[in-house]
Amino acid sequence: MLLLFPMKISFIALALAWLLNPPGALQGQEPRLSYALQPGDVYLLEIDLQQSTHSESMDREEISFYTLTKLVFTVDSTDAAKDYHMRVQYQDLLLSMLAPQLNMDISSSSGKSPLLTRTMELLEKESFHLSMSPAGELKNLEGLERFFKTLEPESGADSLEQEVVLNTLNEAFGPLAFSSLFKVFLWIYPVISPMNNWTNDITYYFNTKPVDLVNRYALSKASDELLVIQGLGMLNASKEFLETTSMGEVKSTVSGSQTYDFQVDRTSGWPIRCVSRQRVLIETTILESNYFPTGLKIPSYTETVFEVKGSQVQ
Repeated sequence: MLLLFPMKISFIALALAWLLNPPGALQGQEPRLSYALQPGDVYLLEIDLQQSTHSESMDREEISFYTLTKLVFTVDSTDAAKDYHMRVQYQDLLLSMLAPQLNMDISSSSGKSPLLTRTMELLEKESFHLSMSPAGELKNLEGLERFFKTLEPESGADSLEQEVVLNTLNEAFGPLAFSSLFKVFLWIYPVISPMNNWTNDITYYFNTKPVDLVNRYALSKASDELLVIQGLGMLNASKEFLETTSMGEVKSTVSGSQTYDFQVDRTSGWPIRCVSRQRVLIETTILESNYFPTGLKIPSYTETVFEVKGSQVQ
């Protein structure tokens, strides 16, 4: 009897587990880690970006950059691969950049730059299209690049101001910037599920420089209404960047990290809130210059805080 007693307990425990969790029940309880959108659905995404850059150059440059990006996504259709096809529009954009050492002060809310105001108004009237997988992977982007290619300097206006304004707009809202924000804040699900830990490798454009960003995510909490997904990204350039700047001929390397704390709607999978912090180091080495010795290394540090809000338009 002493030998059989543990066997009886094990059998009873197994039977209870079978009754309470029949085959397939555990898998069914796993939260779906993908989007579940319907044609006709409209979603909003608002990204508040505050960025500060400090350079250890001779004049110790300080640059402050701020954007408010509001995006409206309309789900047009799905296809046989279950990819979503969407129409997208910018809305209520804000942009400002302050660089005292460079005598640069750009703000879309001040009204001081008619070119900036007009161009942003034109951008808000445009719509472009994309397709994404159920995991949020960006498959295709059309229309946004065409808009920025049609922008031309206005005759009679200050050429330097126009160059700065158009380049800043492109870096903030152009196709590379949009693609980066999309991949960071919408491609947050695993390609294969279910799983509680996963990795997505993306190409992220930092100041138009393509760098590798490896994002590792974990499902940390699930309720009836929300999923909480946390992540850490490691950012590295796969090569050195060679450039001609005001300092001369230089090469630079990029490295950094980014944290994520997502709350997403369990029904649709759409992000409701995310706070993300990014820290980037750019080390610039002088190759040839009239002002600096060859081989001089100049580091600059950029810290960015993203606050993201999402919702469905009812």
